[in-house]
Amino acid sequence: MAKYFDMNSFLAEQEALPVVFNSGCTGLGKEMDSQNDGHNLPLGAEVDLPFWLVPKLFEQNMVAPKMPDCFDSRAWMVIDAEPRNVPIREFCPHFFEFGARLNTLLRDDAFGEALERAFLARYRSLLVEAHSTSDVKWRRLLSKEEEALFDAGRESMKSFNTWKYATREKMEVAAQVRAQKRRRAGAAVGMIKGPGARGEKSSRRT
Repeated sequence: MAKYFDMNSFLAEQEALPVVFNSGCTGLGKEMDSQNDGHNLPLGAEVDLPFWLVPKLFEQNMVAPKMPDCFDSRAWMVIDAEPRNVPIREFCPHFFEFGARLNTLLRDDAFGEALERAFLARYRSLLVEAHSTSDVKWRRLLSKEEEALFDAGRESMKSFNTWKYATREKMEVAAQVRAQKRRRAGAAVGMIKGPGARGEKSSRRT
């Protein structure tokens, strides 16, 4: 289910997912497939459905989801070759969100690992670029999820710079901390000199 009030989550669930019907649908031929000329949808029919419609049908074993083109072997060949410079939104605007939701149905370990590997490979560069480059050049490479992280990174840097250059207050060490550091330093000096140093000091006094 889409996250409440999260527009990107709703849009991710609108992505089309190819499915194969495990049973026929009486009277739903046109509703399920606009290309269908008949009144019914036959067994084995392949149809693209919005993702939000698939989980319930899948739970009832009415459909078997297939891997969409945006996650096929050709897409992964490009992404794995140079993950940081791929305009991933051209494969799917909600690439990672849609992929994660799809894998709740497929439960494909290799697919899940590929998604994680691609995201982590892009994540570090995404944060660095968010703090150092202009929006236009980098933004075209990002999925919607990455774009949200990119914007959050830029806003955090702006907030930090505003605080850093606007405040006139000087950060100082608290008096209690300074006193504790002096005590520790004195104790450390005493341990280095050892008890002999104290005896020598007392003999000089006598």
